[in-house]
Amino acid sequence: MKRTEASRARARLQQTERAREEQVETLLQADAMVAGSFVRQTRTCGKSGCRCARGERHVATYLSRSVGGLTQMVYVPGGDEVAVSTKADRYRRFREARAALMKLASETAQAADALQGALTEPYPKGERRRRPSRKR
Repeated sequence: MKRTEASRARARLQQTERAREEQVETLLQADAMVAGSFVRQTRTCGKSGCRCARGERHVATYLSRSVGGLTQMVYVPGGDEVAVSTKADRYRRFREARAALMKLASETAQAADALQGALTEPYPKGERRRRPSRKR
């Protein structure tokens, strides 16, 4: 039934619009960020008398990011760890909201197409009537 289809399409449009508003709000509230992921890695320094030679590895923090298709690791000193971690997390949330927004745009278009299909009626209803031809 066309009314049911139209009702479902309207509900889906309202749902995607609410979700879109949430994602836009996330983007609008964004603050300073850095592109990349904050990571902690363990490593050895190579000194024979160091604790890492006995298995107690050193922990180092990096900002991992893609540059020209290659992964680049930038060392983050101890004093910058909190700030870089926070900004990298903001970047991740921003990118997630942007991706969700793009997906919602597609879903919104599909719901609008479904609504259009449910509301569009043929004219004239039934078979097309032909006018009788006039003979001269």
